[in-house]
Parts: sequence; C-alpha cells; structure tokens
Amino acid sequence: MKALISVIIVNYNVKDFLEQALISLRRALQNIPHQIIVVDNASIDGSVPMLKERFPEVKLIENAENVGFSAANNLGLEKASARFIVLLNPDTVVQENTFTRLLSFFEKNPQASAATCKILNPDGTFSIDCRHSIPTPATAFWKIVGLSKLFPKSKIFGKYNLTYLDENAVYQVEAISGSFMMMRSETVRLVGKLDEDFFMYCEDIDYCYRINQAGGKIFYVPDSQIIHYKGESTKKNNLDYVITFNRSLYLFYKKHYQNKYILPFKWLILLGTILRGTFIYIRNKLTLYYPLIIDTIFLNIGMFLSFWLRYSLKHHFRFQDFFSQYIVINLIVSLGYIWAALFFNSSARRKYTSSGIIKANLVAFIFVSALTFFFKQFAFSRLVVLMAAAVSPLLMLFWRPLLRKLKGGAAHSRFLLRPTLIVGFDKETEKLLQRLQAQAASGLEIVGLVSKKKQDIGKTLVSFPVVTSLEQLPEYLRLNEIDLVIFTTHNCTYQSIITTMSRNQNPRVEFKMVPGHLEFIVGKSTIERLDAMPLLDISYDYGRPFNRFVKRSFDLGLSGALLLLLLPVFLIIAPLRFKKVEKRRVASTGKKKRFILWIEQNRLLRFMLNLVDIFRGRLSFVGAPISFNNDDKPLFDYKPGLTGLVQVNKRRISERGQRENYELHYLKNHSFFLDMEILSKSLFR
Repeated sequence: MKALISVIIVNYNVKDFLEQALISLRRALQNIPHQIIVVDNASIDGSVPMLKERFPEVKLIENAENVGFSAANNLGLEKASARFIVLLNPDTVVQENTFTRLLSFFEKNPQASAATCKILNPDGTFSIDCRHSIPTPATAFWKIVGLSKLFPKSKIFGKYNLTYLDENAVYQVEAISGSFMMMRSETVRLVGKLDEDFFMYCEDIDYCYRINQAGGKIFYVPDSQIIHYKGESTKKNNLDYVITFNRSLYLFYKKHYQNKYILPFKWLILLGTILRGTFIYIRNKLTLYYPLIIDTIFLNIGMFLSFWLRYSLKHHFRFQDFFSQYIVINLIVSLGYIWAALFFNSSARRKYTSSGIIKANLVAFIFVSALTFFFKQFAFSRLVVLMAAAVSPLLMLFWRPLLRKLKGGAAHSRFLLRPTLIVGFDKETEKLLQRLQAQAASGLEIVGLVSKKKQDIGKTLVSFPVVTSLEQLPEYLRLNEIDLVIFTTHNCTYQSIITTMSRNQNPRVEFKMVPGHLEFIVGKSTIERLDAMPLLDISYDYGRPFNRFVKRSFDLGLSGALLLLLLPVFLIIAPLRFKKVEKRRVASTGKKKRFILWIEQNRLLRFMLNLVDIFRGRLSFVGAPISFNNDDKPLFDYKPGLTGLVQVNKRRISERGQRENYELHYLKNHSFFLDMEILSKSLFR
C-alpha cells in the first residue's frame, strides 16, 4: 500500500529526544500508511546505532558530515513518496491524534497547501513562534528592539509572532515553524526543495514565502498539539545560535527584500547580532568566571574595611585623602589578584581551590607591599595591606561553604557538582566508578563514559552509558556542559591524551588521570585522592586561557611594533633591490618573472609577510614546526611558529619519538618565560 504520509526528521546529536519522537510517531501513525525517513548529520552521540537497533523500519540516511538542516531535509524529500510530507524536528513529541486531525483538515480544505498544529513548550505554555508573519523590515525591527514583547497584543508590534491572535482558533497565516510542517506533495513539487544556502534557521520562512508566492495557502490548525523542546541540538552554544540565526535572517533579506526596501534592514540585523552576541558573550564569561568576580568584590570589601579602620584612628580625618589613597591601592591589589588568579588557573567556576585562592592573595599583596617601599606616598598603607591580606582570603573562603549551605549541600547543588566524563570502558574503569559511587563527597556528577571504540556507544558499565568515543570527544565537549574529563586506562597513550586536550577549545574543561603507573605522568602535577586511588591533574600549560592570552598579546604587540619599525626601511631598500634584479640579464626573463625573483631574494619582505601572519594570528613567534610535507607535520595540534623547541633542537632530533618528547615538553610546560628562552636561543644561533 502506498504511503499516505512521509515524515522527514533531521537528527544531530539528540539521540534521546529522537527516540521519544519515534516512539510517539509509532503510536500516532499506527493506523496510517506511512514512511519515516531520518537523515543523520554525522551525530557522535550514538544516534545511528540506536536507530538501527530499535527502529529498523525507519529509512536511515547517514551523512559523513553535518551538511545543515536544509540540505539534509532535501535528501529526505528525494526519498519521500507519500501524498503528504511532514518536516518534523527530532526534539518533538506528537499526540496520537495529530495526523488524523490534520488529514481531516486537508480533506475538508482542498485549498490548503501546508499546515501546522498547536505547538507547546516543554512547560506546557504556548510556543508563539509556531506561526508567524514573513519578517518584513518593519516587523523584524519591532522584534529586534523588543517592542513585540512589550506590546504583544498590538497588531503592529506583535505582527512577527501574531501574538494578538487567539491560539485556539484556525486561521490562515503567512508562515509556520519548520519544527512541524505538513504539506501536500503537489506543493513540494511546485515550490521545489529547501534553499541550501540556509545552513540552519530561516529556511522554513523562506520556504513559506515561496509557497505564498506560488499562490499556496498556509494554515494554523490547533485541533491537535505537539511538544517541542526547542533546539536541543543547537542551544548549547548560544553565541553561535545568535550569529547563525541573524546571518540567515540577513540572507533572507538579500534574497527577497534587497531591491524592495530603501530602509537599511541589513544594518538593523547587524546591530542586533552585535548587541545580542555581546550580551551573550558577557553572560557566558560571567557564568564561567563569577567566582573570580565575587572574590574581587570581597577583596575590595577587605581593603575598604582595612582603610576605614586605619583612617578612623586618625584625629584629622579627611575623606578626600581617604578616597584618593584607597582608589589607587585598591586598583593595584585588584588587578594583581585577578592576574594571579588567572595564572594559578583557580578562577573559573568549579575550578577553585583553597590553595589557589591563598596563592593568588599572597602574590597580589606581596606585590603591593613591595611597591610601598619604593613609593613614599603609599608608605602609610603597609599596615592597611597587612590587615587586608589577613581579612580578604577569609572572606573569599567563607562565601563558598555559605552558598553550599544555602543551596542544601553538595549533593543537591549543580554549582558544586562538576559534570564529569570518565574515559575508559574496562575493569579499571569499573573499579573507579564503584569507588566514586561509594564516596558521596567526591563532588563529581558522572555524565557518562568515553570509549576508544565508536561501536561501544550506547553500551553501559555499572549503570553508566558510553556517550561518545575518544575520537569524537572534542566535539562532544563543545556541545555539552562538561567540566572534568578523567582518563582511567593505562593503555591510553600520553600522545592521545595531549592530542585530545589540544583539540578541545573549551577553557572550562579540566583534564585529570588515574594512571596505571605513576611514572606515566611526567612534569608538574597535583594529586587528589579518591579513597586509595590517586587522581592526577594533567599538566597542559599550553592550553591554559591565561597563557594563551599572554602569548597572543606578546605576538600581537611585537609583530605590530616590528611592522611599524621595518616598513620605512623596506620602502627605502625595496626599490634598490628590485633594480639590482632588473640589471641581471637572464634570457627570456619577463617582467613578471623578474618580480617573482625579487620576492624570492628579498628576505626582509618574507620576514615582514611572516610578521603579518603573526599579527593576524595565523603564526606565532614560538610554536610548532611549519609543515611543508608529511615529515615536517606537527605531531600535535598547536599554532606553527617561526621558531620553537623542535626547531632549536633540530640537530639533536634523529628519531620521531625524540621529536614527540620535545613537543610534549613544550605543550606541558609552556610559559611566557619558556618562549623567551627559545626566542633568545634562536636569535643567537
């Protein structure tokens, strides 16, 4: 029997939601001839094995890479053969009567080209974006500036999401959400496929616009409803969402409105992108580093109390003197503490330690105390600095257990529990998991396991699932909130550990290891103990945000200064060098070849081009060997440099293993001072 409904689902790393969606589809379509097509965009969470095992009736299309929402849906449209086609998000749950109600609506309304049902948020509230208008410059502007939220019942300001209309009434609309879009197959043949220029977002708006242009009619039909969990596969990186969404909105404007409106709509979109992106970036940083902010506030409180006490003992108190002296000393101490906290890597959320706080305070106050010996105008502040040095660390250490108490203990507070992945899928991993389960105060929330084999995804060990593979771990860390990764298996080479760490671009993630042999970890480390099992902090100084910031600042400053310094010299020398090349009489050598020869012989120009690459961030002064072939290719993923530890020790390196040791040493022990040492050796050689 020919299918009546073809359901197309594009999946990207939402295995659990996809499973629930397919279960709900089974119930809703059990009496309707149908086909279900799932297009997987290279998911790394075990979605494909789950589909093959639990839903063999589903037609699966596996993409080798994430081709985007539009392109993936088009692959499904090519395979769809039913009278009605449904585009459905994987993070949805449909009611048992959803398709029967909509089929009935289409039968009674032959003029209907496409329709959607009522869509609810996870909390049961109405999802206002399930039906909306085509975003003209005016309606988009009201939404960007927030007037649509302030005046939702206004027909002018609320036009984007049609918030002035009754959510329980049937009516024709301009556009519906791509999370649930049911269409006649004739409409799809008439309008064509989705526009693949829209990688994600606004492809549904574009498609609805094209349906309207072709004379079709779109309806909102609240006779049935579904739940939509709203972008579970993309919401984990909000800044990316804002940029991608607004880029798609701008693309829609260029495609349909650029020649119709004088209003500079693209500048409104750009402004909205910048403002929302800046807000989300600041919010994310505040979320990550708010312990540092709170610590700095308490540092200021400690300094203020110390100053106030010191000045209150004076007979001739003048607020002007108090304020001027306090501001200078306080600013120096605050900046010193922030710098020290970043240096000791104890400033981020769930990365703080008591020792890190004490170290950062000592560095900051010792630095300020030293300044008071060299600047007489601040000599009176030594007692103040000593008092603040005693009070501030106590205040910083006090607010954390207080917050724990207010939140009801570590076991109930996500602030204090670190989402953790365990790398391993063997007996050693099982032992570690059992000890962690027996130790309630470990402070870890184990999210799942990481196996070396992809085929292990979905399997369980001591009730913990394998959520991803070692190869796919960096991508998993990008998509999920994970604070700690623990490597457990002693057969996991240090090269694979460092490679995984270097591929991780999330500064929040911390790496530790339970080694099979303690001598396996080389270099500086700290050791925690879970019962009798040592937990070593893997030293990877190159990946620390503070070290990266210092390195980039040095590269930017020095390359910029050298470019400004050498440019006048180059402008004087370059013409003279070119004339010398011109004088060389080479048979059949044209102007173009002489120019290429001049470039090849001009070392100053080549050096300046390298400086430009350093200034742009493509190169560094100190880094990995620049790769020209497979033999020169760096063993680890880090920025190439004009020089580096491998380059200055090239004569000593005879085997690949020796080179690996040099690269590992640089990555594990990287610092500004090590870079300076390498630079000085390169210059002298």
